[in-house]
Amino acid sequence: MQISLYTDYALRVLVYLCIHQDRLSSINEIATCYDISQNHLMKVVHQLGKADFITTIRGRRGGLQLNRSPSQITLGSIIRHTEGQEEPIKCGKCIIGKDCAIKVIIHDAFEAFFCVLDKYTLDCVLQDFDKLEHLLKVTRPQSPNCELTSS
Repeated sequence: MQISLYTDYALRVLVYLCIHQDRLSSINEIATCYDISQNHLMKVVHQLGKADFITTIRGRRGGLQLNRSPSQITLGSIIRHTEGQEEPIKCGKCIIGKDCAIKVIIHDAFEAFFCVLDKYTLDCVLQDFDKLEHLLKVTRPQSPNCELTSS
């Protein structure tokens, strides 16, 4: 499975807001920071707001901020939202259709994929905060309470 550019941008926006929790951020500053299209980010931000991941405040003193604590937002919930809930495999008019195990196996693999992503929150992204601090020019927030594990 390949994560779409839309999901990549959504994750970048949320990471940026996560490490800038002390203030409102703008689409322009996020786009500039990551050197990505402001127009693309506007669409991503709009959908993140509709999904209640972020709060958007319009106007001259407006901006964006996380709607919940980073510890309450799982990577699985973000990716489910941005990638959609479609079946990972479409059998269509395949003659073996209902008797084929491939669909069940692929479904199980996707469930395992999301099971792992559900274990990690935006707080976990801050595990390597020293590097992010330098790259995104931020100061250290409260330390995340999450341990990364590798399988």
